[in-house]
Amino acid sequence: MPSPVHPYSDYGVALRTLRSARGWLSLLLCACIIWQFIGFSLMYWTQQPYERHKAEWTWLDEGRARLQHTPRPPLHNAARNEEALSPVAPTSAPATTSTSPAASPDDRFYPGTERSRQLNIREQWDTTYTMVVPVTQLLALISVASQVIIVFITLLVILVAQAPGVAQITRSLIWSVLLLFMILPWQYFARDFPIPGVIYGYNEMLRSIGRHVTGESVSRFDVVVVYLRFVVWPVVGLLVLLIMSERFRAGIMLAIGHPLQSLLQPRGPKPVAPLLNVGVPVHEKRI
Repeated sequence: MPSPVHPYSDYGVALRTLRSARGWLSLLLCACIIWQFIGFSLMYWTQQPYERHKAEWTWLDEGRARLQHTPRPPLHNAARNEEALSPVAPTSAPATTSTSPAASPDDRFYPGTERSRQLNIREQWDTTYTMVVPVTQLLALISVASQVIIVFITLLVILVAQAPGVAQITRSLIWSVLLLFMILPWQYFARDFPIPGVIYGYNEMLRSIGRHVTGESVSRFDVVVVYLRFVVWPVVGLLVLLIMSERFRAGIMLAIGHPLQSLLQPRGPKPVAPLLNVGVPVHEKRI
């Protein structure tokens, strides 16, 4: 039966270092998920991030909006005025309607669509979310990927040291791989992917909650989808992280053990004491 390694041996120090590193990475991942949940809560359940404490739609491009509201004289009227002022009218006028700014594809596409509006978020809040949300995404990906590598290295160290706890560390490795696939932002790899990652993006959150916070009529199914995406899915991620951490802790405790237990429990088979037969001739002792 394998015996635990001494905490202050080479294998014990390596296992304790891996345990500490994985613990800090778990805290970092938990903090990123909690930060994102707080950001969603402020946007969805409060009116503080919005101007005048009321969520409303605004134009996506104010310059384009002013350009659209400014009346422009038709090109044929301008041509008639030039003909009336000039003594000799030109025989032919070049067609300039295709190069006019009013006929650009963007001006014909954006007005009247959802892409022509955005939420009236304050500048300070918008800047903060633009900077913090990508940082949480990056830290979460680094944390969950590093944990998979650390758990795998821990399993290799335990196997080489022939220490107990292999089953627990193997279960922890499986849960860590599952957590990695849950955290990965699949919505960026494939458009309209049905199952997104736990960590969301800033624009993704705004598109999802825009109609809800502005007071538009939304179906009950849309409300359930928002709650599943931004509330239930992060809670499931934290639950998987907790299970993986508990499996890892149990495996490390079995592998290291207590210092006195490691000293008192000998390694390998017990040595057999030689038999001392007093008074027996030497030739009779030989078989």
